[in-house]
Amino acid sequence: MMNIFSEYKSVWLFLAKFFGVYIAGVLIYNGYLSGYIDHLDSATTFVTEQVAKLLSLSLPQISTFYSCEAPFSEIHYFGVPVVTMIEGCNAISVMILFLAFIIAFTGKFKSYLWFGPLGLVMIYLSNIVRIYLIAMIVLYYPNYIYIAHDYLFPAIIYGTVFILWVFWVKFIVLATNEK
Repeated sequence: MMNIFSEYKSVWLFLAKFFGVYIAGVLIYNGYLSGYIDHLDSATTFVTEQVAKLLSLSLPQISTFYSCEAPFSEIHYFGVPVVTMIEGCNAISVMILFLAFIIAFTGKFKSYLWFGPLGLVMIYLSNIVRIYLIAMIVLYYPNYIYIAHDYLFPAIIYGTVFILWVFWVKFIVLATNEK
């Protein structure tokens, strides 16, 4: 049994760092959310406002609605709800997953300083675009909203994370270790 631990020490270290960072991130995030039981958290509010601003560039009469009784918001077009935003729409849980992986897959400290924030910005932007496209599908192709929301757009945001991970491993970590 001890031979398995010593033989696969790097794998166990990777798993320990990944789950340690992931669990710590989730606990911190859940602590943050605990202050927002009956209203929407400020991160999701910020995402709602950003998507509404982006939509208003091409659509007149975009407005936002924030529930006073439950943690959700809506983006309205001519007063009609187009997109409902809940806590999960802010992509923070995806960002935590991204950070857990890059921290677990050891790189140089300088690489973390630029790649971590760059990755978070890319995930944030892909999430804003994702919600914008959901709104456009609701308005122009409502028959496709289910497949778009449940399959296409999760594939896009998780695909973005996967590409960032591959880039991290192949071009940052492995390329740096070969030098």
